[in-house]
Amino acid sequence: MKKLTAFVALILIMSSVFAFAQETEVDVDIDANQKAQEQAIDYLIGGVFGGTTINGQNYQQIGLRPELKLWKLGIGLDISILLDEDGKVREEDWDEWDDYIDKVYYISYGKRGDPFYFKYGGLESTTLGYGTIIHGYTNMLEYPTYKRQGLDIGFETRYIGMQAIVNDFKELKGENRSVMGGGRLYLRPFSRMQIGVSAAGDMNEYKGLRDTDDDGYPDEVDAYPDDDNYVTEIDYYAHELGVDPTDQIIVDLVDAGLISPIQTSQLQDYSNQRSRTGFCAADAGLEIIKGEFVKFDIYAQIARSLNTGGWGFTAPGAKLTLGNILEVYGDYRAQTEEFIFGYYNDTYDLERAKYVDDGSGDLYVTTKLDRLEESEKLKGYFAGAKLNFFNIFTGKAEYQDMRWGEDEREDKSLRGELEFNRELIPVLSQAKAYYVQNNVAKLEWKTESTVVGAVIGIGMGEGVSINFNYLITYEDKNGDGEIEGDEEEITNVSVSTSAVF
Repeated sequence: MKKLTAFVALILIMSSVFAFAQETEVDVDIDANQKAQEQAIDYLIGGVFGGTTINGQNYQQIGLRPELKLWKLGIGLDISILLDEDGKVREEDWDEWDDYIDKVYYISYGKRGDPFYFKYGGLESTTLGYGTIIHGYTNMLEYPTYKRQGLDIGFETRYIGMQAIVNDFKELKGENRSVMGGGRLYLRPFSRMQIGVSAAGDMNEYKGLRDTDDDGYPDEVDAYPDDDNYVTEIDYYAHELGVDPTDQIIVDLVDAGLISPIQTSQLQDYSNQRSRTGFCAADAGLEIIKGEFVKFDIYAQIARSLNTGGWGFTAPGAKLTLGNILEVYGDYRAQTEEFIFGYYNDTYDLERAKYVDDGSGDLYVTTKLDRLEESEKLKGYFAGAKLNFFNIFTGKAEYQDMRWGEDEREDKSLRGELEFNRELIPVLSQAKAYYVQNNVAKLEWKTESTVVGAVIGIGMGEGVSINFNYLITYEDKNGDGEIEGDEEEITNVSVSTSAVF
């Protein structure tokens, strides 16, 4: 608790200093351009108050979310104190060094397209190159329940450029270390031409199974997910009674239905299990029109799965940009068996690895690699558009339609996002809705790869807003291929109050 108090106090002191610095005028004779940059300081403190649920337990959240933007540098912190029903602080958020790393919401410099940029922490949407391997990946799908610390970094010169993406550095700790990420290196032999090579992979898809105590037994089957000394109730009671798990008293407790009959030997230990995936790709792009308002690019790319040998290509591909008003893009694409375009996508963290009921009550694990091995030969198209409608709203839509053969095997994906300009409706501080569905044979409202969400902020006064964050995902828990019933619909609704000082 001393560490917690000192940490919060430090943030409050920093906040006061920054606020004082912003309000203080300094009479210094400097160049006008430099002065403009020096004044490009945006500082705010967001206060967050409301309820949240973590691992099925309800907490009241009290926190600060200060942000400092100085020219191209941005720093955001997320300092939350969770109080349980007894008013006690959730101490596991403050008892290890990496808990303090979790207080970093993001650190950024510049933006994609600048000579140098990076963003560390929460990644909202990241694409590697033209998106053949990593397309729209986000590590914030389960935020704030699970906080990931990723990285998107790149640089570009006249002749060469590079981009790299990492999903979560915290996965490198513990016994079964892993990371998902990729990189792209590209050359510019001519001013309007770009040729690149990419590689991406996941060291262990089983990291998608949450294992809080890092004992190798995921929380889904671990009766004591916060204690690495026990896995099953038999383990716990045998230890408490000082007897062997096969002792008659344990057998009697099981027979009486007082404790679960599941034994540790019946569960899979994933501490030494791995499911590796990898892809490589090559691409080429050419700027046909490079004007101030109108830009037109064409591109082609090919990628291959290092696990299965399956491959896919897109050609031709094209993108038309009209200032900051409209961007339209699309390509023809084809793939062999055992290949998936944009394998690491915006729903990857939900598909990476998960437990499925076999229909008899027993659970087994499936990974996205299993889906890759089952994918079929397909061809079709991908199209998308981004629109800024007179600064009233911005929207984004993407659609993929792939099929093959007389039986019309299909693979479809749909993404959409709509955000209104909050300045047009004074009562709204934020209004955004989105829908995602990836790699399904038939578009249905509910699938395991579906994510539906909305964020509504209602202004309550100067700098004060009540925010409603609504998120729905789906899980086929009984393995019947259908999403039915409330138990297979996972809804997360959070209400918070934010204040900007």
